[in-house]
Amino acid sequence: MEEVINIFTIKDLENFSGIKAHTIRIWEKRYRILEPDRTDSNIRTYNESELKKILNVAYLNRNGLKISKIAMLNEDELAQQVMNASSKLDNLDQNFQPGKILMAAIKFNEEMFIETLLPYIRYQGIEEAYSRHLHPLLEKARILWQTGSLSRAQEQFIRYTIRQLIIVEDRLLKPLAGSTRATVAMINTSDNLIDNNFLFYKYALKKRGFDVIFTGGMLPASEVVEIYKIKPFEYLVVNSGSFDFAEKKIGYFNSIGKSLLIKKIILTDYPDEAKKKIPEKIIITRNPAEFLKVIPLLK
Repeated sequence: MEEVINIFTIKDLENFSGIKAHTIRIWEKRYRILEPDRTDSNIRTYNESELKKILNVAYLNRNGLKISKIAMLNEDELAQQVMNASSKLDNLDQNFQPGKILMAAIKFNEEMFIETLLPYIRYQGIEEAYSRHLHPLLEKARILWQTGSLSRAQEQFIRYTIRQLIIVEDRLLKPLAGSTRATVAMINTSDNLIDNNFLFYKYALKKRGFDVIFTGGMLPASEVVEIYKIKPFEYLVVNSGSFDFAEKKIGYFNSIGKSLLIKKIILTDYPDEAKKKIPEKIIITRNPAEFLKVIPLLK
């Protein structure tokens, strides 16, 4: 049986890494970051190894390392730099045992994986457990896959199993007594492996009594208006987790907010420090812990 080789286009690399295709082309030409194959019609194609490399390059660049410095690293040095940069994700809670959890994932032992995580969820609640433990674990798993320490299947196993835990907690929610709070629409405009975060944000909003419009999947920003036509909402949550979530997108959503009289727009998992003044209607969060802190602002 022939081995199936994953082949990606430059658009796939853009979607996964958040780096615009034209930037990838520039990095290829100037720094030889990647060396794609080409089809008979001269279209660039990339294998999974190159996908991992661009994700590593994006991660280091996002964490302050210049592309000219990254380009000088060999494969082993690149992986080591990524692991060093990701060490800040390591949990300081001595009772948390990520090694045991990862071992369960390596063996695809779902029962062991869940049994190891459940005590944290039971005693801390899903919100604190996710912010302190599960989210860092997801980030660590992604880095381990990028650096070759986990297979794609093992990384996906971790994401999928944690996703199921969030879904279970969501289904156990009971409606709050009294009238429902304001309506919040959630739209995912980025496909970069942080879908579990967005599902967690839905849970957090529902728990506090908000009427949440959650479509799942990836949608163009223009769908915000179409959703509003069917069911008006007071607040909008946008997954902005992209390497170069352009300032023009912030302006676009701010304009939508003004035209639809939306009170506040939260851009979640924002990848970089805001370099310019953020419009009054816009709130930026970079991780689940920050998102939980801003929910009280939605009155």
